Amino acid sequence: MHLVYVDETGNTGTNLTDTQQPIFVLGALIVPEECWQLVEADLKAAIATHFPTIAADEIEVHAADLRSGHGVFKGAPVGDRIALRNDWLHIAQHHKLRLVYRAIEKRRFQKWLHATFGTGVLINPHVVAFPLVARVVDEYLANASESALGMFISDENKEIVRDVEKSIRVLRGVAGALRLTRIVEKGFFIDSAKSRVLQLCDMCALSARKMEERKIGLTAKPIDDNGIEMISPLIHRGNESLTDVLSWLTQQQSLESEKK
Repeated sequence: MHLVYVDETGNTGTNLTDTQQPIFVLGALIVPEECWQLVEADLKAAIATHFPTIAADEIEVHAADLRSGHGVFKGAPVGDRIALRNDWLHIAQHHKLRLVYRAIEKRRFQKWLHATFGTGVLINPHVVAFPLVARVVDEYLANASESALGMFISDENKEIVRDVEKSIRVLRGVAGALRLTRIVEKGFFIDSAKSRVLQLCDMCALSARKMEERKIGLTAKPIDDNGIEMISPLIHRGNESLTDVLSWLTQQQSLESEKK
């Protein structure tokens, strides 16, 4: 069994015109069950080294706060914050974890929505990103071994819980390229404050978003350099079947419209 931790960054819901966060990223961190406890222990040890107070109180590490020096990291020296991030990403490298992610440029997605459904339809980018990521994770597991299975673990984000569960259920039953054969039927939703590994996924996803933002010309900040470099060996690319996913999404939207 592989535990597949899923988290998003740059989520503005159906607001696709936010100039401060033009890219949505959904990341999936694949953790073999035989090492997940070791990963959790190593993450806890690293935060105890750099921020013992936060570790003692089991305070959640938000990647965005760590990067910006906000929240519980307000006033913390930038060197200490970078050191924690780098140590956590080194732990992911050490345990040979894999990161699958999909970036959605929101304005391009909005144009596709308008061209396909008209201006009245609003869809959270998470809805299209999830099957793209799930397809690659399923393919990865199929290539890992004949019996490899995966279980999705996400934050208790009430906004997307229904969409995730529906997508898993539907994609396990479809025929063709999008069918999920290695994912257990139900996703699991946990409090991210209680999972250092889910917080690590958040950290990986944020570095992936900063990498994607540079590709569209946003100003690069030196604080992101090491993070982008360190996630590169973790990234697993695969066949997303984008055309199939967009066709599937169009079909699902038509079914939803018929119900109304």
